Amino acid sequence: MHNRDPHSALKSEVVKKVNTGHIEIVLARLQWGKDDKGWSLHVNPTSFSSAGLQTTDWLAYLGFQRNDRCSFTSFQRCYCKWVDEDFNVEAFATAFNSGFGHLDKAQKSLEACGFVLPQPEAWGFYNGKPSGRSHRGPVEISGDGHTAQKAQSMKATEDERFLFRFTFIDTGGVKAFVTHYRPKHLPLSSEVGGVFNYLGLRQFNDCPEFEFEPCFFRTLRFEDRGDNMWGGNVEYAHRSFDALATHFSPGIEGLLAANAAVETVGMTFLPLTKPAERMRVDIATKVVQPTKPTASQARTAPRARPPAATIPDNFDVAISFAGTERESALKLAETLRDAGYAVFYDDFFPEQLWGKNLAIFFDEIFRKKARFCVMFISKEYRQRVWTIHEARSAQARAVAEKGNEYILPIQVDETELEGLLPTIGYVPITVGIEKIGAMLIKKLATA
Repeated sequence: MHNRDPHSALKSEVVKKVNTGHIEIVLARLQWGKDDKGWSLHVNPTSFSSAGLQTTDWLAYLGFQRNDRCSFTSFQRCYCKWVDEDFNVEAFATAFNSGFGHLDKAQKSLEACGFVLPQPEAWGFYNGKPSGRSHRGPVEISGDGHTAQKAQSMKATEDERFLFRFTFIDTGGVKAFVTHYRPKHLPLSSEVGGVFNYLGLRQFNDCPEFEFEPCFFRTLRFEDRGDNMWGGNVEYAHRSFDALATHFSPGIEGLLAANAAVETVGMTFLPLTKPAERMRVDIATKVVQPTKPTASQARTAPRARPPAATIPDNFDVAISFAGTERESALKLAETLRDAGYAVFYDDFFPEQLWGKNLAIFFDEIFRKKARFCVMFISKEYRQRVWTIHEARSAQARAVAEKGNEYILPIQVDETELEGLLPTIGYVPITVGIEKIGAMLIKKLATA
């Protein structure tokens, strides 16, 4: 299909047309022979703003090609791409508008931090010109951003997810500002790693600004304009760094939300693998890694634990709980981990959940990926949206087990959970987490 014109064929017809007020969308069916058919999506942006990213840029991000002679749209121009026969036009309209809203907010936040998102199309579509303005971001330098004849630490700041450091280096040939980004929780999720790649952040494994731990960094070539110490781009560099504490994470979240919106209709603009592959990799990194067992633990452990990079999709325990039981759940997770078992606990790596389709992610965990599911049953548990979702996934697995133990409930109060048979043995939380942990370790060792 990619070698054909999506506007002409021996037979063409409009299958679906939707107008949202901001874009006109047409799904066309093209046919060149009895069994030679194709479906093309044509989008006509009908509004623009005076500044910033345009819907035309968003279409280019999503792989649409501009065509200035389109018979399917009212403007006689469009952006088009090939799609499947069952492509959902209404869902695309919703995803497109939602994604662009997130992207627009992300662009404003990231621009404050010195990141310039490309505008490959901008206003050219509306006035018949061949393209929009060119993309020119801050001028970087080559090299690793750390090795230099002179390096001066200048500033430090942080937010809930990242530590930031600001340095000035002189390599002997060029001078540059360097911004260092250190996630507070590693490893990065596939989604956040994709955003860092998209923004051009490079990794350095032995950053002196973080006690020789890894960092991500970007450089800005120093521009000297006269004797004024605040001439050139000095003020811009400082202003961009100072904005990180309040604008960087919202910018990351906006890009992830924009990509998540269009992924629902099979599109993407971030450099990411398919959702299923990301999930497989990130579930492995999300498993709490056991510490090295003692000699007695090694004798009773059911099997050796591989390192994070080679963890199989299955792990020992997934813990489901409402926020009111987080302290108890954490204590139990740490007890099991220290005994040599791999545990899924949702708050060890918060960044791993950024950009995830949580409904799918948690269903995979609680329905497929654990030997046992521990539930802290309480009034709060029965009322929370996500715990209900986790419980349903775990119950579906329990049915598939055909009587084999899977759900191990801990009774926090007198609440009964719908769908959980009263014949299943509960352990009251009043027994104490230490004793419950010991009981579970014994069960894991013999299961």
